[in-house]
Amino acid sequence: MSARRKADPALEGARWWRRMRRNRGFHVSTVVLAGLLALVTVGPWISPYAEAEQNLSNIFDSPNRAHWFGTDSLGRDLLTRVLYGGRISLAVGFFGALVSLLIGVTVGGVAGWIGGSVERLIMRMIDFLYGVPLLLVVIALMVVTKPGLYNIFIALGLVYWLEMARLVRSRVAELRSRGFVEAARVIGVGPTLIFTRHVLPNTTGIIVVTATFMVPQAIFAESFLSFLGLGVTVPHASWGTLAADGLQAMRSHPHVLAFPAIAICLTMLTFQALGEAFRAALDPRQAEQD
Repeated sequence: MSARRKADPALEGARWWRRMRRNRGFHVSTVVLAGLLALVTVGPWISPYAEAEQNLSNIFDSPNRAHWFGTDSLGRDLLTRVLYGGRISLAVGFFGALVSLLIGVTVGGVAGWIGGSVERLIMRMIDFLYGVPLLLVVIALMVVTKPGLYNIFIALGLVYWLEMARLVRSRVAELRSRGFVEAARVIGVGPTLIFTRHVLPNTTGIIVVTATFMVPQAIFAESFLSFLGLGVTVPHASWGTLAADGLQAMRSHPHVLAFPAIAICLTMLTFQALGEAFRAALDPRQAEQD
């Protein structure tokens, strides 16, 4: 009875959800993340100001009723700019997680399942790519193209799946020697079916946790590259370019730097807390307490 209970996917999912509901960090991070997504989605539509609208008579205004976050060096409403920048930064974060999910799971799963020389070849390629700095990839792209958001997307696509691939490869290599895989082989189940139906679902936990942590890493990477002038180009802005603009006026007008920096920190902390909640809920020691 206990073995059947443990093997029931629906029951296991219910137990996982019950552990998530007991985690206070999950509730807080979910509420904050939902609020952030709602603000960057709806906020620019209801703002009375356009993203690039300038008012040179209101340069560097402090936060007030007309401009809640104040204005920047060209008199643009900083709240509107932060909301528009959030769209770009969050899009980059989710893109990085999606790339790591699609490419990393595929490459890591193939390496871990096939093993042998194929696994060694793939892991040597991953080790080589790990040694190539993300900044160097973006600079190389700028040599043949031009600065912009698409370069960041390409750079993330080239290197952001590596960690996911390594973790999935390790998990699949462990699972392929388990008893349930051997039993499936004995009864004549094909390798593809074993992998997709029995092995891959058992990697879901590590995939979800890793993808959640990938989002803030990608956001930080985009912010850093845009801060260096290698990302989003004017008149558009991300949180990184807003922070770079604010750094020049940090001493006399600290609000220009403070608000995009707070947005970056809040978003990264939210995804980190959400990832920790997923990790805690998938911890076997928590499962034993149910």
